[in-house]
Amino acid sequence: MIRGLVLLLALSLSFVPRSASAQRFGGQFGGGGGFWVLLIDPDAGEDRAFGRDLGAVIAVGGRGFLQTGRVRLGGGAFGGGFLDEGLNSDGNDVRGSLSAGGFTFEYLAVQQNLEVIVGGLVGGGSLTLEQRLAVSGDVETLERRRDTIFVGYPWVRLAYNLAPFVNAGLQLGYLIGSKDVGGPAVGLDIQVGLIP
Repeated sequence: MIRGLVLLLALSLSFVPRSASAQRFGGQFGGGGGFWVLLIDPDAGEDRAFGRDLGAVIAVGGRGFLQTGRVRLGGGAFGGGFLDEGLNSDGNDVRGSLSAGGFTFEYLAVQQNLEVIVGGLVGGGSLTLEQRLAVSGDVETLERRRDTIFVGYPWVRLAYNLAPFVNAGLQLGYLIGSKDVGGPAVGLDIQVGLIP
């Protein structure tokens, strides 16, 4: 994974043009919105997930921001399902999902075509786990556990302005949640707007 990040950084640096403002909208104010895809390992635990290790979550969402100087403030949300859904040792189908949303903040430590950003999301979310116990005719018996959780998601983001109005980035972060939910996360996002 470290080699992949170093390769991505080297590749990104090779695209930086000589003029650092060539692919930026310019000015002190701006804003935008976009979508992101996250791979999160929330560590739901086999005991909570009805005896099944559900593994990581692939989540999709959106976010928007307003920017002044080096600071971006906005909001975002994401949601998705666990990858390793399936039967537990009792032969019951186990599924789960995670969703979260809240206030986002970012500080641009490097503000050129290649950006280095420290940021995060603070808000709330929901972790839902389900076990299908039996099917009789068309009737299913479903056991569900749903926890409302606090969510903190700090990240470091490496981004590049592909064009004056388009920015693409890679996030490395860590999901912090209440109820013992939390783990590492990797995200890809595309933002479109006035990128100062």
